Amino acid sequence: MPSSGKLNLRVVWDSKVVRGVEVKSTRPQAYRLLKGKLIKDAIQMIPLLYSVCGKAQHAAAIAAASAAQGIDLKSDTLFEREVACEAMQEHLWRLLLDWPKLLGLPLHQQQFISWYNTLKEISKGHGSAKNLLGELHQVLLGMSAAEWKQIDNFVTLEEWQSRGQGLLAPLLIALAIEEEKFEFAGKVEQTELMPIWSASEILQLFKNNFNNQFAAEPQFGEKQMETGALAQNQQVPLLREVLKKNPERIQARLIARIIDLLDSAESLVLGNLPGLVQSLSASNSSGLSVVKTARGMLLHYVRIESDHIAEYFTVAPTEWNFHPRGTLVNGLIGLKENDAERLLRTAKTFVLSLDPCVEYEIGISHA
Repeated sequence: MPSSGKLNLRVVWDSKVVRGVEVKSTRPQAYRLLKGKLIKDAIQMIPLLYSVCGKAQHAAAIAAASAAQGIDLKSDTLFEREVACEAMQEHLWRLLLDWPKLLGLPLHQQQFISWYNTLKEISKGHGSAKNLLGELHQVLLGMSAAEWKQIDNFVTLEEWQSRGQGLLAPLLIALAIEEEKFEFAGKVEQTELMPIWSASEILQLFKNNFNNQFAAEPQFGEKQMETGALAQNQQVPLLREVLKKNPERIQARLIARIIDLLDSAESLVLGNLPGLVQSLSASNSSGLSVVKTARGMLLHYVRIESDHIAEYFTVAPTEWNFHPRGTLVNGLIGLKENDAERLLRTAKTFVLSLDPCVEYEIGISHA
């Protein structure tokens, strides 16, 4: 199996302030590995190249290749339930395992395994999405769906946290305490949150950009963008208030995950999953697919000649969020810290909030 690659992150620090962040990625680029392959062979290879979010990657590959061949996938609904369930599994992994571990809180492994298996069954058309939705609200939040929707500002959020209801209240409290410790030298330059673009908008905006440079280091014009649950839910009133209180975005990204998880569960109950997988035919026997994943927007672009791959480019959320001049870099530059161990912990907090889809290493270099 080909390697999924790795992110190597170096925080440049002068013992007082973070002066820079170096990002190097060894993630495989599809254009190098798929060019010249038969369409069916390329589609089979994609989940092997990108094992994390494999169902989303596979759906994106089939949708893009089908669009390039003029095959109608009936608005791509064939894959949307699988993609939604996979994204929810990823959200639960971070909320119940990774974040508690980083913050020194109890892990909820058995609960995660139970819900992971439930979602696996729901993705196949079995099980009860309605029961799962009720469990998620009661166990994670200690409240009903109606009560959760009433938490629409920072005051009601803090009131809920203070009551300690559900598994997630202690997690959000611990994260808020961490974020309050952050201090920066000068104003933090935040990367712009990505709009919710449709496939047709993306084709129009980026039709001249699908090349190996864009696949490795995507940007919109001269701007880097942040994708993910926060970008996808940036208009939610609660998130707007959280960002005013804590503009570093760590807490906001976690709350956005919760919102995305619960909204996805509700969509499964209603059988309404619009826009998770979109595709569009373009000129010159090419096709574009756009898939909403737990980490943000996933793009696949393919051009076909005589049933073989002439060009194939993928742009995953990791390429946006871990761009060498992107949101991780901007989020850490200027951070004041005089202790190397605390700096490493804070860097891990920022990285986990953006959630790369490959393994990563973080080191500190002295400026």
